[in-house]
Parts: sequence; structure tokens; C-alpha cells
Amino acid sequence: MMEPGRICIISRGSDAGKEVVVNEASDNNFVIVSGEKVKQRRINIKHLEPTPRTGAIIVPVQSEKPKKAAPKKKADEKK
Repeated sequence: MMEPGRICIISRGSDAGKEVVVNEASDNNFVIVSGEKVKQRRINIKHLEPTPRTGAIIVPVQSEKPKKAAPKKKADEKK
């Protein structure tokens, strides 16, 4: 099981070769990871190659897009 703060390299998938930091253990086979070029997500530990390095936990800031306001209804519209 990987401990939080462990730096790993993703070995499979579209993000293969990118460095990530383990943020927390989800269960026995999965961990939550994040990185500079990788969104925070849950990943199988079989897809990670741990390095001997440890680092700070990276939690990317999710910029929320402002929600579009619903068009105002005209109350008592007279014709």
C-alpha cells in the first residue's frame, strides 16, 4: 500500500510517464493522485511505479466556472 506523499510515475494509460503524488489511499487497490499535468483522480496502484522520493501532497485548485444565471421571468407580463 502506498502512503500519502509518495511520488510515483504513471505506467499505463493516456497519462503514462507523468509524475503524480499520492494524496490518500482510497482502498486496498486504489489511491487518489494529483500532479501538475494530471487532474486529481482515483487510480489503480497497479498503474503506478513508486519512486524513492516523497513530496508534498498536491491538491490542484479546481477553478469553478461561474454558472450562467437563468433568464429572469417577467412576472405579470401585460400585453
